[in-house]
Amino acid sequence: MKSIQSSRRGFLIGTSATLLAAPAIAQRRAVRLRYAHSQPVGHSTDTAARRFIEIVQTKTNGEATVELFPNNQLGVDRELQTLIETGQLDFTHSNSATMGNFLPQIAVMDLPFTWRSAEHYFRVVDGAFTSALNELLAARTGHRYLGWWYDGFRHVYTRNKAIKSFDDMRGLKIRAPEARVFVDTFRALRSNPTPLPFPEIYTALEAGVIDGFEGSNGIVQSSKIYEVAKNRAVTGHIMVGFGLTTGKRFATLPADVQAVCVAAAKEVEAMQRKTELTTESDLVRQMVAAGVVESTPDLAPFRAAVEPVHAEFHTRNKTEALRNFINAAAAG
Repeated sequence: MKSIQSSRRGFLIGTSATLLAAPAIAQRRAVRLRYAHSQPVGHSTDTAARRFIEIVQTKTNGEATVELFPNNQLGVDRELQTLIETGQLDFTHSNSATMGNFLPQIAVMDLPFTWRSAEHYFRVVDGAFTSALNELLAARTGHRYLGWWYDGFRHVYTRNKAIKSFDDMRGLKIRAPEARVFVDTFRALRSNPTPLPFPEIYTALEAGVIDGFEGSNGIVQSSKIYEVAKNRAVTGHIMVGFGLTTGKRFATLPADVQAVCVAAAKEVEAMQRKTELTTESDLVRQMVAAGVVESTPDLAPFRAAVEPVHAEFHTRNKTEALRNFINAAAAG
């Protein structure tokens, strides 16, 4: 009898423990995540974000869900990266120009005429450069890059005056990101860099508040900026690093969810790069068909003018190690 009572008592204790544990397990597995970005719906990076979310939700059998806020719904890039830093947002994608406000050394990627080609950029970000960068970010802000996408080389678009030579840059009010490398670069090019939030660019061009804008093919086409800036100077002056970032909260997620997110980021990385590379020329053709006129100024004086920007940046930020990764991969 005593044995039966002991067994019954053990069963009840075990059952109670199981019932108490079940909500805890359910609570651990109910992972609710938020992803926000600043690009228009339909941009290749927006498509990549949606695919990332689809993979994460499918591979976790719906135990992890990700809510998406595109097109500046939660703020512009810098505000979104602040939300990442403070743990109020889980994922975003944006460029190294924005991240330079949090870690100045990352702007080594933004220095003018740094990248020889898309392949040069891929060799760098797919190598030890990213590990070194993530270590710096972990110590400074807690940000972490899960994958690197491709945004393309940036060119200058103007409302009225076509840029056919270096001298044509003089005095133009060119919208540039609120990032020191961009401001220093356009000052060196003798223009007047004018930081503006991205959502204000179209109307500022339309109203003549600024003379021009610099950006990559994808963002110019998807935001329709070419409608109000019909002159395209093929300068390729900068190509920013562009990637999927997360923050300190990522390390608190269940290990299996983290693994799914990392794998999803790599899958989406390959997809986005391929999409952007294969559609770049199509986007330019679409803009030309819509009335955009291209010019191809001699870039030698542009390159010479920005050499002091490189020297001053490396001296100020002590970025020799990161610069060495970039230079070592240049030959291919």
